[in-house]
Amino acid sequence: MRIKTVQAWWVRIPIEAAKQHRSDFGQVTTFDAAILRIETDDGLVGWGEGKNAAGSAGSYGALVHMLNHEVGPQLIGRDPTDIGVIWEMLYNGVRHHTAAHGGHAMPQLARRGMSVAAISAVDIALWDILGKSLGQPIWRLLGGRKVERMQAYASGGWAPAETIGEQLKSYIAKGGFKALKMRIGAMDGAPHISAGRVRAAREALGADVELMVDAHGTYT
Repeated sequence: MRIKTVQAWWVRIPIEAAKQHRSDFGQVTTFDAAILRIETDDGLVGWGEGKNAAGSAGSYGALVHMLNHEVGPQLIGRDPTDIGVIWEMLYNGVRHHTAAHGGHAMPQLARRGMSVAAISAVDIALWDILGKSLGQPIWRLLGGRKVERMQAYASGGWAPAETIGEQLKSYIAKGGFKALKMRIGAMDGAPHISAGRVRAAREALGADVELMVDAHGTYT
């Protein structure tokens, strides 16, 4: 089994105005991603996704170009089940043979940020191919389950204090969640505004729903 074709696209999905929100990323008007398709010579197809921005906060043109013109050509003819070897090759670049011999990473210059996003898309697609070739779900190949069941939570909550409770309770009504995560941080302008929004959320939800907050790494 060998890799025959590699192709990436920039997928942009508009968000209807009523469902758009504003955060520290600005007004989010679209959901964007780089979608990667890898096909083998025996017809198996693996799908991967690369992210280098949040929603409409950035362009995916460079990431897609990297996947199609820099990363993709290096994969043609390779065994897709050599997942670790391919990851090291893409990360270490022209020094990957030396790095493998030495037993430590020798990353190509600028192997951060967008480059890692491209490598991640490849990695996901290769695991997809491996799972399909073996007829096994990826979670089992990665070591299996740790628990029988895990609690799910709804993520969102950008509304101001006046309507945050209504917004979060709508998630419970739609999905039956018992835990929620809301956004705070720089989007609010000041910590006391975030605190007020959290207090309003707690008052609206009562004591039986678990509440988490996410500042998107915007606090010092």
